[in-house]
Amino acid sequence: MKRGSSIGFVLLFVLCLTKAAVAQVEKQAQTYDLTMEDCLASVLTRNPEIQQLRVDVERAAGTRLVYRSRALPQLATQLSAGGRGGDLYIPPQIKAIFTNSVTVLITNNAAVIGPALYSLVTAQFSQPLFDAGVPPSLRRGRLEVIVAQQNLNRAATDRLHEGRLIFLLTLYLRDLVAVHDELDKHLQANVQSEQQRLDVGAGNEAALKSAKIQQLNLELALANLRGYYFSTVTRLAEVCGRDPAQGTNGPWRLSLPKPVGALRYEPVKMDRAQEFAYALQHRADLKLLQAVVDATAADRQTVQGAYLPTISLVASGLFFPQSALVSKQTDIVPGQDTRTSQLEAGVAMSWTVIDNGQVTGASRQLAATQQAYEIMLHKLEQNIPRELATIEGALQSADERRVAFLKSAEAAEENLRLVEAQVSLGEATQLDFLKAQGNLLSVRAGLAEALHSHEEARAELDRATGRYLQYVTAPAP
Repeated sequence: MKRGSSIGFVLLFVLCLTKAAVAQVEKQAQTYDLTMEDCLASVLTRNPEIQQLRVDVERAAGTRLVYRSRALPQLATQLSAGGRGGDLYIPPQIKAIFTNSVTVLITNNAAVIGPALYSLVTAQFSQPLFDAGVPPSLRRGRLEVIVAQQNLNRAATDRLHEGRLIFLLTLYLRDLVAVHDELDKHLQANVQSEQQRLDVGAGNEAALKSAKIQQLNLELALANLRGYYFSTVTRLAEVCGRDPAQGTNGPWRLSLPKPVGALRYEPVKMDRAQEFAYALQHRADLKLLQAVVDATAADRQTVQGAYLPTISLVASGLFFPQSALVSKQTDIVPGQDTRTSQLEAGVAMSWTVIDNGQVTGASRQLAATQQAYEIMLHKLEQNIPRELATIEGALQSADERRVAFLKSAEAAEENLRLVEAQVSLGEATQLDFLKAQGNLLSVRAGLAEALHSHEEARAELDRATGRYLQYVTAPAP
């Protein structure tokens, strides 16, 4: 009796703490309805990781332009201006006449400025005519965008799968809470019945304590289940990109989703050969690895392009503007114009014959990286049949358990009606009725678990075959 009292006291103490914590969360939280469709749409539009990868697609477009610039013409220009002075530019017979920093003289109908000012413009033009690295560089630019897009698709698949699993878990936990609530009401009724029997002298104190311990055990499990439910819906809000602390009634009031809907059974007939072929064509992680393999191959071809010579069309020009900034000076050489603009054009070729292994080393590094990605891709492709076999087994197991629980539910309901009739006739006790009710509720909980397992297996099938991309309706910016 002392041991039973101690256990009951401990259970009551733990239960009070847990119920107080859960009640505090319920008091601070406000809810909003969330369906499965709204959940998936919110994941796509508001999840931080997906938003970051959408920005990365824009970055890839800029990187593609960088790769393309290798094949585009290049034009550079430079403007220079300044002053020149000294014996070379000012004859000795004229220097004696200078009285300030700038003096203008007329000598042989030519203006002489001291010190002499000048300005000139230089321009350079280059257009590759033959560069073995240009074609793979252009291909690499296109693959950069493909890699970013497939990386976005992979992240979208992972986050959609995670959101779907959490949403299904919240539905399952909600159903379990409902079953435990109903069973808790029956246990409370059993405690009251035993208390009444004890009051009229038809019961005993041991039976009452046993009923209280059963009821306390269930309440403790129910409180823990509610805490798990609230932590799950909080995680669901985070996956959907919603801050649980940003409620409408102040920063300290939680705003949590309230899942709308029910666990529905949808039969699935799997053809592993067809599912395998579909997965090879649609899985985002496979496409991402294939794009990375192609990009690495393009990088390798770009590096190997340095083995061959580079031929470019080049042109350069030197131009002296005819303005006040440039002045006629005393000729250094009689009859020579001190200002001469010029233009040169031609073809330039460069060919590095010995690079001390720089190209070879980079090529081998990229070749090893490419082989590593190819191995990873091959492993993922080989693992798909095993994943499909596991999912098929999970679906079959869930279907079998569902059928068994449906039969058990029919038997439990029939037994409950029979016991209820016996109790009314005085042929059975309230405890017998409680056991029949508990058996029925346990069957219902098992049925909810089987439905959850089936829907979870369907979600795994969509992930393994790449069907989550059908939810990606909005194109990446």
